[in-house]
Amino acid sequence: MWFYMLAGFLILVGIVGGVASGGIFTLIFVPLGFVMLVVAAAVGMWGRASQGSGRARREDAGPEPLRHTPAQGTPTPSRPEDLVDARRAQQ
Repeated sequence: MWFYMLAGFLILVGIVGGVASGGIFTLIFVPLGFVMLVVAAAVGMWGRASQGSGRARREDAGPEPLRHTPAQGTPTPSRPEDLVDARRAQQ
């Protein structure tokens, strides 16, 4: 995503600079901006293609989904009074 922003900035600077002063802006920044747009599009297509075929890395997949079933066992007491009562019941 940042490739697109960088390429857009370079093209904008190249066009504004080319109109205002010409020379180096037109010769360097406009072609460099177009190269960055091509690279950004290629990297985006490659990333989407590898994600669709299942070749994407596991750490890119995000966190594990939450369980739909409650945890087994008795819940831990949440208040100090409940904890004291639970310990008395165990003794």
